[in-house]
Amino acid sequence: MEEVSLSQRIAAKAIAESRKSPGRVNRAVFLEIRDEVQSAIEDGWSVLAIYSALRHEGVVSFGYQAFRRYVKALIVERQEERSKTKPS
Repeated sequence: MEEVSLSQRIAAKAIAESRKSPGRVNRAVFLEIRDEVQSAIEDGWSVLAIYSALRHEGVVSFGYQAFRRYVKALIVERQEERSKTKPS
């Protein structure tokens, strides 16, 4: 049995309570797929190509601008923060 992280449990709860806050649901959906998105970026795919594929598959229902903001805040800026805290 695979262990579910706290982040995944919070995301599932937010999705289940989707009627309360669509923005919260969108963030939760993105957090669920963040590792896949990060991997695709590392493989050299553009954010637009990734978004288009996920939108076509029905994984995301929110707009491209929101998707870009999530990529920036939850992948790019976090990587930058981690690289600053690593000792040289």
